[in-house]
Amino acid sequence: MKNKLAIAFFALLLLLGFVSWNVWYAVYEPVTPTPSLVELGRQQLHNQLQQSVSRETEIEKQDWDSVTLLRSLIEAHQHRIDQLKDNSQAGEILAHDRVAIARIEKRIADLKAQQAQQAQQADSSAVESDQTSPNPPANSRPAPPTAKPARKAQSPASPKPAPSPPQTH
Repeated sequence: MKNKLAIAFFALLLLLGFVSWNVWYAVYEPVTPTPSLVELGRQQLHNQLQQSVSRETEIEKQDWDSVTLLRSLIEAHQHRIDQLKDNSQAGEILAHDRVAIARIEKRIADLKAQQAQQAQQADSSAVESDQTSPNPPANSRPAPPTAKPARKAQSPASPKPAPSPPQTH
């Protein structure tokens, strides 16, 4: 009976040690499951988004002052939205594309406003220059042409040969 009691006590002590060891290391070493295929796909889409954002940022910097190039960027974003609209995991990419389209459309509107303002300033400066130039009265005559200065006489020591007529074949 003492043997059975000693074996049971030893088994209980071993079980208690095993549980204590697991609890102790569970605090310091959390168990991380391997990612599922869905999670791997989500991470891959996120990485692609980060690469696209950096590439698109450089492209936008280059094309920031061209309305036609900005319109082509909008078309590229819209094309990607059309491709990914059925993918439930691509919400982050779709949101980025929609924000980018809104930002680019605002820039196009700003560029058009700047162009209109520059055209208006050019028109107003042309009108001002017309107003500042003296307009001759309708009944006045233009000034007579001034006489052209006479050519210098060539010195006889260095005569220039007369040009020869062009030869045709």
